[in-house]
Amino acid sequence: PSQLMRSSLGGVEPGDERVIESHKAEISWSSAQVDPGLPNLTETIDPAWLEAPGGGPADGWSLVCTFDVPPSVQGNPSIAHVHFVVDQAPHDRLRPGAVVYLFERGTARYAKVSILD
Repeated sequence: PSQLMRSSLGGVEPGDERVIESHKAEISWSSAQVDPGLPNLTETIDPAWLEAPGGGPADGWSLVCTFDVPPSVQGNPSIAHVHFVVDQAPHDRLRPGAVVYLFERGTARYAKVSILD
């Protein structure tokens, strides 16, 4: 199931917090990322793109990926909990079956993020 988390990201006043729904996701990394080694991190914030309904322009948003175990240990694919950083992002589009494309640092490629819950 999805997780709820508290965050003070996004320029809110101290003490103000918002509840963020985090979703379990499977991240399939490109071979350009797998070959030199997967990230040895437990949290990343990187640009990500949603495919637009009907083939329109894609929406780009910062996506937080939190890993219980780093991808370097999990392998490919990796499991993470994901959510957008800002309130204005289309949080409702992170639902089971949705696909988000995550910019991979240092590869100029994209990982496929499949939302599981």
